[in-house]
Amino acid sequence: MPLIRANKKVSNKIARIIPLPILRAIYGFLLSFGAPLGWLIVQALAGRPAFTAEFFDPLLYGYLTLATAIVFSGIGYVVGRREQMITRMALTDGLTSLYNKRYFKSRLDQEFVRFQRDGTNMSIIQIDLDFFKRVNDTYGHHAGDEVLKNVSAMLMAHCRKNEIAARVGGEELAIIACGVESQDAAKAAERIRLEIENSACSWQGEEIKITASFGVASANKYSDNPWQVYQKADEALYQAKHTGRNRVCISENKVSKNHT
Repeated sequence: MPLIRANKKVSNKIARIIPLPILRAIYGFLLSFGAPLGWLIVQALAGRPAFTAEFFDPLLYGYLTLATAIVFSGIGYVVGRREQMITRMALTDGLTSLYNKRYFKSRLDQEFVRFQRDGTNMSIIQIDLDFFKRVNDTYGHHAGDEVLKNVSAMLMAHCRKNEIAARVGGEELAIIACGVESQDAAKAAERIRLEIENSACSWQGEEIKITASFGVASANKYSDNPWQVYQKADEALYQAKHTGRNRVCISENKVSKNHT
């Protein structure tokens, strides 16, 4: 069992570096070197001494290897693409293309373990769109979907490679900011807040303006589990919603400058 877990960890690390279709194609290419072995076995079963001058043909073995490499690599690439697509569908929200809540929970647990083991900073940014119901009631749910997609695209544009942006509710979004303290996470949240405030979603000839409120919290030595950190960020978000909206609040009642 430990060996299986170790192999899975190694495989996951490799998959983070090399795209899955390419990785599967490499596996197929490596498997192709076993193709001549099959011909050797067939000759042995037929009673032929495979390595004599009469039956050993380097050109044949080269052809077997090359042809199998082409076929196996192609199949591996196709399988990898399909596997990548299925994985993406299982882990992402269909509307926004952000990660879904299930993946968010999994990564939050992993990052908290890393925080406890290595002392790596971990912050959570909670985001809630202000008066989103008003958008749905005024323009319809399809317009609300477009607004959500636009805001989600802004989040992804601002997230670094090792940060996780997810849709955790209807109009509730969240970011796991790895290696970042609360003050730096709040600065990142403020940049996103300003972009949302200064942008507009075009819908059937109309411009839909919206703002968002943010809550930020970081793991610290008093954090027993990742959901305590999540709860702190949620409380900070609650504070932002009830002190004017369109602002960033940091856990422990530290509030960023209001730009409303």
